Formats: sequence, C-alpha cells, structure tokens
Amino acid sequence: MLADILRAYKNKVLNKTTGVIHVPARGHKKGDVLLSFLTEPFTKAPREFFSDPHTNPWACVALAEMLSERGCAVDIINWDNTTFIPRKPYRMCIDIQKNLERLGPHLPKDCIKIYFILSSYAQFQNDAERTRLEALKARRGTELPMKRREAPTRAPAFADYLVGYGNKTVYGTYAQFNKPVVPIPGPTMHQFPFPEGKDFEKARHEFLWFGGGGAVLKGLDLTLEALAGGPYQLHIVGPAAAEPEFAKVYAKELAAPNVHLYPRPRVDKGGRLTVGAEDFLAVMNKCAAIIFPSASEGGGASALQAMHAGLIPIVTPTSGMSESAPATFVEPTVEAIRAAAETIARTEPAALHERARACWEFARTRHTQAAFRAAWGKFFDTLGL
Repeated sequence: MLADILRAYKNKVLNKTTGVIHVPARGHKKGDVLLSFLTEPFTKAPREFFSDPHTNPWACVALAEMLSERGCAVDIINWDNTTFIPRKPYRMCIDIQKNLERLGPHLPKDCIKIYFILSSYAQFQNDAERTRLEALKARRGTELPMKRREAPTRAPAFADYLVGYGNKTVYGTYAQFNKPVVPIPGPTMHQFPFPEGKDFEKARHEFLWFGGGGAVLKGLDLTLEALAGGPYQLHIVGPAAAEPEFAKVYAKELAAPNVHLYPRPRVDKGGRLTVGAEDFLAVMNKCAAIIFPSASEGGGASALQAMHAGLIPIVTPTSGMSESAPATFVEPTVEAIRAAAETIARTEPAALHERARACWEFARTRHTQAAFRAAWGKFFDTLGL
C-alpha cells in the first residue's frame, strides 16, 4: 500500500513537471513503448477514485500494464501534449488523437505506429453533426450551434495500424487511409446481474436515452420528438438535455410529464453508479430498451452499458454497435424511432424477457474488460511482443 501511495504521488509530480509518466518493464526488458493517451489515471492513489465512469482511464492503465507485462517499458503522455519530443528508440507508439503526425519524424523508422480508434473519423463526425443540425432546421426552423466539433487530423495516415472500437460503419469512416483495421471490443466499467424479476409488462412502455454532450449529434432531439408527450415514459440520462440552446428549443418536450431528466452518471465511493440521488441501475431496470440514435460514435459505450443491465438497444448504424448484436437498427428519423418504440411496447413480456437476456449475454461475452485485454493481447502477439 505504501509503495502504491508513493508511486502515485511521484507520478503526480512528474505529470506536473514533465508531462510524462513512466511504467517500467516487468522482467527482461524488450524495448520502449510510447503511449499518447491519458496521464492522470497513473496519479491516482489507492484511496482516490474517479467519479466519472468513462472507460478511457481504465483502458489507458490496462494498456500500459499489458505492455509492461510483456517486457516493454512504457512512457505515457497526454493526448493533447504538443511539446514532448521522443528521445528513445521506441519500438511502438500508440496514439488516440492527433499526435502521430507530430511525433512521426522523431520516431525510429522501424517503430510500429498505431492509431487507437475511439470514435468515428473527425471529419465524418463534423459532417454528421452538421447534417443533423440542418435536418433539425428543416423540421423546426431553428438553428443550433455545433457542440462536438473535432479538429481535423491526418494522424491515421501516419499509422501502420488502426486499432480500436466500432463496427463496419465506424471503420468505414477511415477507409480513405487504406490502413489495416484491427477491431477491439469496447469495454464497460460496470456489469450487473440479469434482472430476472423485471416487470416487462410495465417496462415495455418505458425507454432510456443515455449519452454524453452534443444533444443533436447524439439524437436526443429525434428521441424527444418521437416520444415526448406520448404514451410512453422517457428517461433521459446525461448532460445533453441541459445544453442551453437545446434546452430552450426543446423546453416543451423536456417539460412533458412523461419525460424524466437525470444528470451525468457518477461513481460513488462504494463503486455504485448513480444519477444524482438515484441508483442508475434502478433507473435502467424501469426500462425495456435504450434509444440511442447517434450520428457518430466509436463503440457506443452508453448503449453497451445499458445492455449489461439487460436493455434492448434501438440504435443507428453510426452508433458503433456491432452488426451482430441483437439490437434494433433504425434510420435517424422521428418516424423510425417512434415505430421501433411502438414495436417494443407491443411485444409480449415473455418475448421481451428472452430478447433482453440475449442482449445481456452479448454484452457479458463481447464487451468486458477481459474481452478488451484479450483482443489487445492477441494483436500484440501478432507483433511479436
């Protein structure tokens, strides 16, 4: 425990002074690896915890640990570090955003360069959000600003491999770079027992929307137009509904008696996932399905987390959900979303129970921390690490 505390505080100092965290190789050293991802997770002392349940901090630490176990010493910099210059003969460099283009000239010629896909390609996402905003203007005569604009990057062009989350649609947004793509299943931070006692007679009339910022990009506008004021209950979890311009345009829908708002999920000291004062699992257990018609994602982590609670996904192909998932894929229209919700509401409870079980089993098999480690491990094996 004392060693872990000292290591964490040493890393806090290093992070502030140099911006570089070092994880030594275990056993015989085979080489050095540069990881351009997140440094903060390595500064966490044993009794400290992250209240944000996002998977990235865990994934960054897991990658560093896996590489260390394979005999690689790992230097970690933050994804937005614009000053670090490589001085070591790095055997591999893994980057999640834009650093490969800048770092490339300083890396050895035989360094294996990997672009870690966490989302659709930046230009695709920008175009997708713009298209959704134009569609909103056509429907309601209202213009809203872009919320999730990504700076352009050519980093994938400098990679030897594109490795990461998503489905064929997500990977297709990188087709212009003509690079080999290695799929990695998106992990989730929380697993739950299957809700055997759920009342599907009631739950089939209740739906969850769960996502991050960028209400229009994530399809909250379409979901509200489809369900607000109707016969079904809609539970909205996340910060998107509180975006000022969006909240003003959709004030009537957000105030509808069948719409229930919750803040961004947090993890408490006991590891419980909460939304404000409520247990998030209890909210999910009210619902039969999650509606997430996002225009651009990586792995679609929010829908995957809901599947771990036995919810049936109603998603767009651009949500990142695997084509083999037991999900309902819809076009991003109000009519398609409403029709999918009505189909769930008309389905017999026993059939919903069976389908929910299939969703839960899919998530438990494909989208776990163990599955993430196994996929990266298999890829590292092909590289001789």
